[in-house]
Amino acid sequence: MDLLDKCNYYFKVFSKKKIDELSELFSDDITLRDWENNTSGKTEVLNVNKKIFNNVESINVVPVNLYKNENKIIAELEIIINGKEKILVVDIISFNNDGKIKSIKAFKC
Repeated sequence: MDLLDKCNYYFKVFSKKKIDELSELFSDDITLRDWENNTSGKTEVLNVNKKIFNNVESINVVPVNLYKNENKIIAELEIIINGKEKILVVDIISFNNDGKIKSIKAFKC
């Protein structure tokens, strides 16, 4: 699976709130930085995801455009919360040599 496919898979798994599958995609030393969080380590990043999932009825990540540069994907996203609230986000997702996500930087537009 190439990095674009892995990234699309990540968005699908996130949209389904599948913590166990997210865990398999993340490196142990993953970092997450967004407009509300700045954390590192798989356990902490998964806890942030659990908190997000617990606070919404549904979340749907829709990739609008994906750009690949070596081990990074830049993703323009529409995130639809509870079927009605739309958030525009740009993610920069970096992968390690094993194809695991090592960094997620999310910027709200």
